[in-house]
Amino acid sequence: MTIFSIIGWSGSGKSALITGLISVFKARGRRVLALKHAPHGHTLQPEAKDTARFLEAGADAAFLLGTNELLRMERVADGAAGFARLCGQAGPGDVLLLEGLRPAGVPVIEVLSPSQPNGCKAEPSDRVATVGQVPPPGEGRPHFRPDDFEAIARFMETHHE
Repeated sequence: MTIFSIIGWSGSGKSALITGLISVFKARGRRVLALKHAPHGHTLQPEAKDTARFLEAGADAAFLLGTNELLRMERVADGAAGFARLCGQAGPGDVLLLEGLRPAGVPVIEVLSPSQPNGCKAEPSDRVATVGQVPPPGEGRPHFRPDDFEAIARFMETHHE
């Protein structure tokens, strides 16, 4: 399995990068799973809605079926349990892209934002590459332009820690 955490400040382009990478990996015939981390108490379904009520009543999972989408919701003990559950869904040839979640042992690519006054979100030793218009000064790690999805995907497929 190819797994990477994509991090960066809000508005840095994480979602745009992941969307571009999904297109590249799908064109290569890969199955892609993507996770958006919402650490600030985001609830997927409002309390009074049916799927939330099903979970509250004790259902192991609740599903919401639209015209061409199926959303699965289930309770997890915490972020680690949710991450483990997602990893259990991935096979050896799959690509797993995590937006904003940084589990231990998962390589990190940071998307840099030139408008962010706080600079980088992660320490240089915590990431394997950066994406942005300009690489961070004095860093010898791989750096990619935000629209170079092919090169980033190639790096991800060949990176081994």
